[in-house]
Amino acid sequence: MKSRSKINLLTAVCVLMLPSLSAAEPTGEELIRQAKEMNKKARELQKEAKKLEYRGKVLKFAPQLEQALSEMTVQPVKKKRKLLVYSKTTGYRHSSIPYASMVFKKLGEATGAFSVDTSENQDVFRKGQIHDYDAILMLSTTGEPIPKGKGQEEFLKFIASGKGLVGIHAATDCHAKWKGYLDVMGGIFDVHPWGSGSVVTLYNEEPEHPCSHQVPHGYQIKDEIYQYKHDEHFTRDKLRILLSLDLKGPNMKKGGMKRKDKDYAVSWVRKSGPTRVFYTNLGHNESTFVDKVALQHMLSGIQYALGDIEADATPSAKLGKLPPNQ
Repeated sequence: MKSRSKINLLTAVCVLMLPSLSAAEPTGEELIRQAKEMNKKARELQKEAKKLEYRGKVLKFAPQLEQALSEMTVQPVKKKRKLLVYSKTTGYRHSSIPYASMVFKKLGEATGAFSVDTSENQDVFRKGQIHDYDAILMLSTTGEPIPKGKGQEEFLKFIASGKGLVGIHAATDCHAKWKGYLDVMGGIFDVHPWGSGSVVTLYNEEPEHPCSHQVPHGYQIKDEIYQYKHDEHFTRDKLRILLSLDLKGPNMKKGGMKRKDKDYAVSWVRKSGPTRVFYTNLGHNESTFVDKVALQHMLSGIQYALGDIEADATPSAKLGKLPPNQ
């Protein structure tokens, strides 16, 4: 009898426990809800992490930036200049964009060469607000940052008006199928054999040119460098190449190098109708924007695009200048 009583008691306990066990087991809907909440919190944490990372970079590079800004040489301005720094991306997003935007603002303030507005709003093109500026700086824009239709029409009107265009780094990694943009900018990305950790050696093809005389021949910098598609856009028949890669430098031969002509340009200027264009591939890394040589090179290019620096944009081919690595 005692044995049977124990069995009945155990059975009763188990039966009483069943509802609580069932209630503790989450449903499929509940698990999905929990996952959504966790993803939301993860996104919020990611935003906070990016803010902290940005603040850390500002503090880390502050002494170098202050020193670099104090050593800039600026061409006297002919009138007040307004520069739009546009950094919309619909493709890969460079982490250096927020830092570079801040640097360009400080560069304008420190030199008095221009004032800066920053934007990622495509309406600046759609609504024709770009015409309020003396030049547009495309800061590592990727994908299709300039909206089709009205936006692209206004961009082409801006170019036809004879103002300025500046491209930094990934400004040649966007609008790969828009001939109007490629005709102006002068080249399109075709992989980067030299990654962000590469220390590259620069060859100054124009040591007397106002936009590149500040770059010592053989200057080395840690940055990601593109090669460009072999097409009608990237050609010495249209571009005045300022800086190229010096393949004789240490560790410069990389896998993925495609160009048979060994023409690995880094910076150039050109005239597209009445518009002055300056482009440099430098700018993947935040550290590039506190490198006083690179920053001075960018400042001179911006001032050329704005119209305060007079510089010859005769294409390199017309001057008989071949790629330095041939």
